Amino acid sequence: MEINNPIFIKIKELGIKNSKREELREYCKLKMEEMLPVLSRRIICSDAADLLNCLFNGLSENCAISARNKVKVIDIVLQTMRKESTSIRHCSEVVSRLCLELSRMPADDLVTWCDDSVQSIVEDADVNMIWRDVLPECLYVLASHVNIKHCGTVMTTTEYKEQCVRTLCQCRWKEGQLVQLAAMFKDMQLNRNDHKQVVNKLCSYMTDISLENLPPLVYQLLKLCKTNNVEIVMAHLSHYFNGRLYSKFEPPPQDSEATTIDIDDIAESNSVELCLCLSTCIYNITQGLTELETIRKHLKAWPKTQLLRAPFLIDVALALSDKGPEFKGVCLNVIKSAIEHHIMDELRRKESAWSRSVLPPDVDVTNMLKVLTTESVNQVNLTAMGLINLALSLLSVSRAKPTAQACWSYGKLILVRVSKLILETAPYILTQLGDRLAGDSNQPQYADCLQVLCKLAPLSVERCSQLRTIIENCQPSGNDYTTAAAVLDTVHPLLNFSIKIRDTLIMFCSKGLYSKDSVHRCLSLSGLLSVLRHLRVSRSTFSSSDSVSEQFSAHSYLTQLSVDLHATQQGDVVTSRVRNVAMCLEVLSIMRRCLVQDAAVKQLLYTKLYYCAKEKNTLHETILETLYEHLNKYLAESEDEGPPLLLHKCVQVTATGATLVEPISYLLYAIAEFIQPVEDEDLEDILGSPSADTGSALLKSQLTYIMEKLCKSENLGVIDLEDPGLSDLTPESKAKCLKVQQILQCYEALVAYKIMQWVPSSADIAASIYSLYKSCNQLLEQLKAPPKTGKKGSKPLNETRETEKSQKSQKSQKKSKGPVKLSNLTKDRAGPFKPLPCLWDLGLCHRVVELLYNESVPWTSLEERNYLRGRRDFHRWALRCILSVLSSDHIEKQQVASHVTKIAAILYKRCISRFQDMCDFDDQTTLSCLEVFKACLTLLFSSNYSLKMDSFLRSITDLSEVSDATHIAAVLEQILEALQQAAAESVEEEPEAIGKKITTVLVQTAAFLLDVPVLHSTEMTNILIKLEEYIRISKQDWLPMLPALLAAGCRDQQEAQLLDELLTKITAVLGRIDEEDTSAGESEEPSSFPIVDSRSGHTVLAHVCTHLGQRFRYVDHLLQRARDLTVALALATPTHLQRIDRELTELYKCIVVQLCSLTTWVSQCCKLRCNPGAGSERVLAVAVRLLALLSTLARHLPPSIALHLRFERLLKLCGKKFSTVTDNLITYLEGSQQQQNASKVLRDTKLIPRLVLEAEQFSKHVILLANKGNLNYQQYLSLGTARDFRIKAPVLQEALNARGEPSVDENSDNDEQININDAATEILGSDNERDGSEEETSPKKRQRLL
Repeated sequence: MEINNPIFIKIKELGIKNSKREELREYCKLKMEEMLPVLSRRIICSDAADLLNCLFNGLSENCAISARNKVKVIDIVLQTMRKESTSIRHCSEVVSRLCLELSRMPADDLVTWCDDSVQSIVEDADVNMIWRDVLPECLYVLASHVNIKHCGTVMTTTEYKEQCVRTLCQCRWKEGQLVQLAAMFKDMQLNRNDHKQVVNKLCSYMTDISLENLPPLVYQLLKLCKTNNVEIVMAHLSHYFNGRLYSKFEPPPQDSEATTIDIDDIAESNSVELCLCLSTCIYNITQGLTELETIRKHLKAWPKTQLLRAPFLIDVALALSDKGPEFKGVCLNVIKSAIEHHIMDELRRKESAWSRSVLPPDVDVTNMLKVLTTESVNQVNLTAMGLINLALSLLSVSRAKPTAQACWSYGKLILVRVSKLILETAPYILTQLGDRLAGDSNQPQYADCLQVLCKLAPLSVERCSQLRTIIENCQPSGNDYTTAAAVLDTVHPLLNFSIKIRDTLIMFCSKGLYSKDSVHRCLSLSGLLSVLRHLRVSRSTFSSSDSVSEQFSAHSYLTQLSVDLHATQQGDVVTSRVRNVAMCLEVLSIMRRCLVQDAAVKQLLYTKLYYCAKEKNTLHETILETLYEHLNKYLAESEDEGPPLLLHKCVQVTATGATLVEPISYLLYAIAEFIQPVEDEDLEDILGSPSADTGSALLKSQLTYIMEKLCKSENLGVIDLEDPGLSDLTPESKAKCLKVQQILQCYEALVAYKIMQWVPSSADIAASIYSLYKSCNQLLEQLKAPPKTGKKGSKPLNETRETEKSQKSQKSQKKSKGPVKLSNLTKDRAGPFKPLPCLWDLGLCHRVVELLYNESVPWTSLEERNYLRGRRDFHRWALRCILSVLSSDHIEKQQVASHVTKIAAILYKRCISRFQDMCDFDDQTTLSCLEVFKACLTLLFSSNYSLKMDSFLRSITDLSEVSDATHIAAVLEQILEALQQAAAESVEEEPEAIGKKITTVLVQTAAFLLDVPVLHSTEMTNILIKLEEYIRISKQDWLPMLPALLAAGCRDQQEAQLLDELLTKITAVLGRIDEEDTSAGESEEPSSFPIVDSRSGHTVLAHVCTHLGQRFRYVDHLLQRARDLTVALALATPTHLQRIDRELTELYKCIVVQLCSLTTWVSQCCKLRCNPGAGSERVLAVAVRLLALLSTLARHLPPSIALHLRFERLLKLCGKKFSTVTDNLITYLEGSQQQQNASKVLRDTKLIPRLVLEAEQFSKHVILLANKGNLNYQQYLSLGTARDFRIKAPVLQEALNARGEPSVDENSDNDEQININDAATEILGSDNERDGSEEETSPKKRQRLL
């Protein structure tokens, strides 16, 4: 065997001893011929590296023979290692020792070995891939030579290296070679072009590479791209994982080729292996193999339109966001801006048909976030913290942005899924939410997020102490406690199973009731009411609550042990619902303290108590008993003719004012709610509690007697309105105002009580309700009576008119202050009396609307119902009360979704659809119905509630399986018919004020519905055509509807004709700037739009400018997308390159077509004789905005795309023609400012310099674009203004002669007084135009020098 060859044994014996180095050299010379034939077999042995070391030491003599022998040895070793398969360690040791000798070898041999290495790569003939170390080392040694000879050609070493790289990139590489090739190229020190070529070549193989080979390849690629071309690697990695792991994010295929995304069908891999591969790649990226600053820079510049299509890049950004503050801000902002851009794309699709035609369907962000959060389980240390910070960043979006609601929803989704999947993140999430809730309580999105967390991830957040900290730190903001109360209400999903949260909340609220601040007490009461509302109890747990309530009243707070003790005193088994009943009774005992606190706390208690306890029948007896005892304090003891209510106890009079201490009206309303008959009471519950009537029924009967007594009382509203009057500033007057307000609300509460008690068997109840209304209305009429005039004559002498005149004359003569009057220091009267808002709730409002307008009312008889339906004054009063309720700021979402929808449905079917019948009944009632319907629509479409349009629109229109646009079109159809009927009546009769108000409300309602962004439908198109025809012929005031109609037409791509006709009309009524005689156009005035005249024409012009400004925003959004796609084109992989190119071309085509239309419309606006000031500012603003967009287009438009667009037609419109129009507009505005002061002139013409600047910028960028593409665009542009500021003597002398001034000598001291703004400008005018007065000098007309 060769390992026992005596030659090699002898060489190793001599080689290990430095003292025998000469003997080794002689022995190697002697045995070289015998050793070379057997060296190839010996080199594969395990000690080959040691043998080579000894052998090379023996050939180290500097002579030609030793050099040739060394070359032979290296050749044999290289050939052997390429053919024989060895272990990695053995190959590495041999090649490493071999490479140490390459630096001493001749250049020709090095070139040969380089060629052999390249050839072995091409042919895949190297089983050990030793070229990975040999080729870089040979090229490195060759770099020290200036020239080399290769294949008979002399070339530089740099050229030879480029040739080797080019040869390698032209061949087909095997998958097993990729990792070693990447490592080899890393050591070759490539130039920029070769480096990019190699990286692209390596990344092109990622599509077909196996999962086990991808991480090592990525590792080597990251080291290869440490400073350059890392974006190419990121793009290909993104494409790799998109096809395998994120393919579900791709939008569905579309009919248009421009919006179709081509993705190769790739066999699905094991998800576990994919996740592991993904985690490894992200880990390698974040460990600094490539400069993290470089990756951050590329992520910041990554196209926003493509980032959401590359979830891998989002994962990388999330992982990098945890590397420090500088990375966190950039990486999270990149993802957030991409999400906001996606949301704006969706909004623009809804708002503009042009945008909808070119914006392709994008990814589903919700699904993407779901998968990212799911994958975060496998990457807890990489992306979980980044996801949480991203969610908090999305939640921090300002509510003023149109993207706020969607961003908040995405943030909530992320936090909920992360907290459910990774339980360890819940404490950090709650800590962050708590800090934000404590920092700014005016941001409701954080409270909503906490509620969603408690509802959807209760097990994750319940165990966290941070949740209890949030409850304990909850504080009101100023005088508003509603946001803080919403925070306390967020934990209600946990109350029924979390003892800790429930005890913490009750303890916090119990302490808060002892606060000195009324706002804190209201907050605490809100928390207790939330507990009472959401605790689930059994309806028949206790048969009687007498003993239980007495036992609970002694406790201020119950521990769980005491609750269990009280709940089991009857021998029942302790269940959760039994325990909850005991807890609710304890909460009621705590809330008894509210009855001795201020009026704000009592009003909150009375308002919310029934809503929180209406489904808990076991608590009603305790509540009724409490309310009965409290009401008796304010009832008269005797039943004589005196007033039944002791209103003087409800108001506390002090030395400086009066304060309401008991809102008696809200107390009566709460009692009415609790004693109303139950429609569908459970028979089983009644039979199961035979003693229920003994307590609750008795209290109900007693309270019903009291309420009936109040309804029949004639002295409820009797009050002395004479002296002191309600408008005085005395404490007695303030107390009387409070009493009158309470009396009015008491009448509302009694009317509500009667309506609640109304059943089919009720007799004379309608007459009783109408009687209560008449008493209330009579009191209101008394309040409207004018005050006595006798008191005005009792002024002191110094306050009479004659004395005032004399004082004014003395002041003007002496120029000094007159005597100070007492009436000037203090007012003797307050403002007019204002009644309080109606105290009804939305449930009662729905019942009233149902009573007055619904076709079938099952809870009343026909005679009783018709008694009230025939009373017009009652209709007006009831609708006014309902409108007051709908105008409240604090209406819950559930009530809006149920009661407001029902009210709107009744009014639509019975009032809007039967408009003529309503008008025949009463015009004022019709107006009130329209106002209530409009208020209902405002609430239903409000973004504060985020209701689904399909649900409430289906209930209103009673149409099924149709789109939202069809629903709105149906409502608009009825409103249009109402407008036409109102117009027909106004033609027959002279329109009254009430008729104009009805028309105004109808137009406002139509405008509101037209502003709702819905997708296209045939019905919507038809109604838009009808509305356009209506405004063409109508003489009603439809101007408030014009902006919404134009916006709706833009969504349907049919506003062009209407805009053209409107501009033609206002051109006829306002005149044009370039017309000599404006009377010529009056005879040609079109007959359409009869209400547009010389006054309203300016309003129409303002609406048109506003609409054009909105259209500019759409174009600007498309331009931003085009710029983004241009960047994406440079980073796109080959599979996406064609798609992005087609999309970019179509996008620019759409932009050019839109700008052609917009240029025409803006040009027509600039030709009009607008009013200097606000009118001219709007026109100048749209002109400036147009030129800015044109400049942006010319700056970013690629010359290759410009050749295929209709860009020359756009230049014809916005070049010389538009320049002439703007010059005329500037001349007109400057000429109209002759008699104005300087400040007004500056204010009205401040946009003119900006207009000139934008025009010059546009011309500059068009010229640069023409130079890039060798195009002749300058022929369409106007010549620029000469801006030479040198003083030219001939021009100066001519200007002075024109102004009639003497010549100025060059050495004169008056040189500084000459004001020449532009030396290349002539000042035209006659000699007699200047009269020597600077104040009367008119501005001179300027003319450009060509």
